[in-house]
Parts: sequence; C-alpha cells; structure tokens
Amino acid sequence: MPEILVFSGPALPLLDMANSMKPDDWNLHIRTSESSEAEIAQAAEIADFILVFGHGVSDDVLRLAKKTKLVQLCSAGFDGINLGLAGELGIPVANNGGANAIPVAEFAITLALSTIRHLIITDADTRAGDWMRPEVDGRDSHELFGATVGIIGAGRIGSTVAGMLRGFETTTLYTDKIRSEKAESFGATRVELDELLKRSDIVTLHTPLDSSTRALISERELSLMKNTAVLINTCRGPVVDEKALYQALKDDEIWGAGLDVFEQEPVDPDNPLLKLDNVVVAPHIAGKSYESYPRRVRFAFENMKHVWDGGRPESIVNPE
Repeated sequence: MPEILVFSGPALPLLDMANSMKPDDWNLHIRTSESSEAEIAQAAEIADFILVFGHGVSDDVLRLAKKTKLVQLCSAGFDGINLGLAGELGIPVANNGGANAIPVAEFAITLALSTIRHLIITDADTRAGDWMRPEVDGRDSHELFGATVGIIGAGRIGSTVAGMLRGFETTTLYTDKIRSEKAESFGATRVELDELLKRSDIVTLHTPLDSSTRALISERELSLMKNTAVLINTCRGPVVDEKALYQALKDDEIWGAGLDVFEQEPVDPDNPLLKLDNVVVAPHIAGKSYESYPRRVRFAFENMKHVWDGGRPESIVNPE
C-alpha cells in the first residue's frame, strides 16, 4: 500500500481530484504551508512518493525521504526543488508530462492578441464612457496573422504554441538546446536566440527556470528586438530581467509585453511594470484550466503506479 506525501499550495481543485482519483488502497498524507516541520518530517520518512501541487520541496524533506521512489510534480516547471540533490539521493523527479501545455499555449496567444489589440485599455475606456482613443482606432493596433513569432523553448508547451499558430499563418521560429521535431512538423524553423530576437514581431517564452535561463532576457537581448516587438512570458518571472524590461518598454525600445509571471509573486502592487499602458498582466494563471486539472492528476497517479509496479517513470527532469 503506497504512502503518498502530498505537498499542496492553494490548489484545492487538484486536492479534491487527488482524493477522488487515487487508487483505493493508496494513502495520501496532505501537508500545506501551515503544517509543522514535525508533521512534514513524519510523512516524508514513510513516503513512497511525493506528489507536489503548487509547492516546493525543501532539501531537508528530500534527505528524509529515504523510501521515496519518485517526486511527482503537477506543474511543468521544476524550480521549486533541488534537482541536483534529488539526483545525488537517487530520487527521480518528474513534471506533469505536458498536462497543462494546451492552456499555457492558449494563454500565451491570448496575451499576445490582448497586447497588440490594446484589449485592457479598450475595456477600461469603454466601461468609463471613453469610446475610442486615437491609439486604438487602428493606427497603432496590429494583427497576429502573418506575423513572425519567435518561441524560446520548444518543449511540450512551446511546440503546442507552434501548432496553434498555424491558423494565423505566422512565420514561426524557435530556439532550443534540443531540436523539436514536433515544432518543425508545424512549420517552425530552428534558429539561434539572437536571430530569433532580431526577426520576431512577437517573442514568447516557454523555457524552464534554471541557472542557464535566469535573466535570459535582459538589456542586451531586449536591445536586439524590434521596437515594434512584443514580449510574452508565461513560464517563470526570473527568466526576464524586470528592470531591463521596464526600461525597454518605457523608452519604446520594444512595443509591449504580456506577463503572466513575475520575479516576485504575488507581484508587488508598486511594481513599475503595472503602471505601463503597453503591458497586459495576469496572476500566474496560464496553466489553470478546468480541463487541465484532471489531466495533471491522472498523469501523476499513472506515473506513480507505473513506478510502484516496477517500471521507469516518464517525464523525468533531473539527470540520472
């Protein structure tokens, strides 16, 4: 009978589904930010698996988890766990297997369209009785159709974006350490980062956060972009240097940005990016959809059961 340590942040739909979808003889030990260290330690010591909903896993927990066969994340990102330590301890870590790729991809395109068509400004103006300011009458609104879109990170989410863009007949570029046959099957062309930044009308970020991608987009990279370009970030806030982004937007070095993630979350209400009219923002909701939650939980239990039955886990993100 597997014992499962469940770390949960504010993700009640996932918790409810976990309780209803788990195999009958599996025990869930739910721990939250309000749980004591002793309660967490007690569960970690007996855990066959650690299931993570919107929460990090500390180094102390990993060291206590001597029985653990897999840390299963329900997110695509894995920056909340020390992958190096997990590898040293022989604990594989898996992400959600692309279960949220569709909503994140859709939301990235939503942010792009909302930005280039001034949706937030026009909504506020219309509600306030201001029918049409000059900026939104067409002279400075743009189309996604036929644009050049650069995708940074062509994993499950980035390649899904490439597929969705086919209907807009975009010229689609991507950059990634690994060639993406899926993205290329959708017509995307692999190029180096600098070329992508120089050519793209819209740049959308879909890379995990690690030491190689922290501040990946900073002053130098922003200076390579067109002054008519838009930056979209639905991956992790620290992938972008916010101070550099603010300056580039303020100085019209790039045209706009759509941001679902920030360096600090929840975002500080005094963050200067929130004061700019050419920025559309959201509270890290790109991957949250009614349809994606059961996919995440189903994949998590299927992956853990596969390991319990003696198989190798899928979607491993740490080096073995």
